[in-house]
Amino acid sequence: MTKFKLLLPLSLLLTNPNLRAQDGQQLYGLYCAACHASDGKGATGGAFPPLAGSEWVHGDPKRSVAIILKGLQGPIEVGGKAYNLAMPPQGDALGDDQIVAILNFVHKSWGNKGEAVKRDLVRIARTEFASRTTLWTAPELLKLFPLEKQPTALANLTSSVYKGQWIYMPHFEKIQSENVEEEHSGILNTALAALKEDFGIVWQGDFIAPANGEYDFMLDADDGAKLILNGKNVAEVKGIGPLGDKNRSSQGKAALKAGANPVRIEYFQGKGDQGISLGWKPAGAKQWQWLSSNPPKSAPGSPSLILTPMDGKTAIYRNFIEGSSPRGISFGFPVGVNLVYSADNLAPELLWAGTFIDAGRHWTDRGQGFQPPLAEEVVKLTNQRFLPPTARFKGYSLDAKGNPTFHIELDRQLLSDGFAPGTTGTLVRTIKLSGGTSVLEIPLGDNPLVTPKKSISLAPGKSVTVIYKLF
Repeated sequence: MTKFKLLLPLSLLLTNPNLRAQDGQQLYGLYCAACHASDGKGATGGAFPPLAGSEWVHGDPKRSVAIILKGLQGPIEVGGKAYNLAMPPQGDALGDDQIVAILNFVHKSWGNKGEAVKRDLVRIARTEFASRTTLWTAPELLKLFPLEKQPTALANLTSSVYKGQWIYMPHFEKIQSENVEEEHSGILNTALAALKEDFGIVWQGDFIAPANGEYDFMLDADDGAKLILNGKNVAEVKGIGPLGDKNRSSQGKAALKAGANPVRIEYFQGKGDQGISLGWKPAGAKQWQWLSSNPPKSAPGSPSLILTPMDGKTAIYRNFIEGSSPRGISFGFPVGVNLVYSADNLAPELLWAGTFIDAGRHWTDRGQGFQPPLAEEVVKLTNQRFLPPTARFKGYSLDAKGNPTFHIELDRQLLSDGFAPGTTGTLVRTIKLSGGTSVLEIPLGDNPLVTPKKSISLAPGKSVTVIYKLF
């Protein structure tokens, strides 16, 4: 019963001295590590945004609370890397004390130095955002809770703005600039010219290399741009054209000394859209760091990442699944049976046999829409909520093999709904009811896969086993 402790009502916790809430690290492992990894670096080799060293963890702690309460979707940049995923809201699944424990663990782990989160802050945020029905986007959060400005590799930067019509990079040294400004942010932004078309900008300053060695640079622009380091051309985007065109973007290498290296970035804008994208990384490193307000545009499509159970353990996929509610949570069991449980409808919704799911949509740069199961035939168990409106989803626990048990609070009763693999092609469901005196009627549907049929009556202190056999 240890895994159920955090899910019981506060009144039961106070009357039973043997029960106590799990700590932040345990809760993080239960609710967050599947996506963000136990070390905070992002699961599946960094396919998910990291929390370790993330700029999103610092600053106003209400930002972190808002994300947990209402979720997050769409493009976001973390640590210089672009992501486009979706995080379901957890406000209904987690109580205020659990959110406080998780965030205080994250804010002080892996070198993070985020502010402490207090219970009153969570309570206030829950009330403040109660009417919100959609997931947050990064621009919405940044408008409410701007990130703390982080120093970039560009220092002592100045910008000179020029006016003119060009189709190729002009000789700016032969043209009189309109003005010269200091750029303390260390970020390239074409909007500083306050012009829509027919202008140029030259940034000059120092690139601060962290160590002696070779560095990679990536340059893209709408329209033309050139990167010069220590007086040598490193990368150039020529002529007129858009950001994101693989035939125009440019990469180059430069051997740099530790410390300040003179840098010059030239840019011109013709007609239409404008923007510049400049990134750098030490040679051999995987992650780019960006020095511009325009993030790189991702290539279309996403790779296929077939998720399957490994080493006899159940696989979990917590993103949006086609055919289920937005808070559908799916599990691939090592006996060839797959399940989606809806945290909105508080019931299992989908079953299918064979391969589990393709995680490529949400585990790479795209992340939009609902992912269908990898099966031609999917059994729909239910699409509605049968429990009373007062029933609350209180999360789920995983055993050592990754098999889930879902927990639901009904007044002073606790319903535990567990799923585990049986023989090949078979899923075993164990339902328990604790506390109170009410008998609970649980419909199962008239489906030939299910034994017993139609419904069960569950009395307090009792449990019942349901068998799903797909093949």
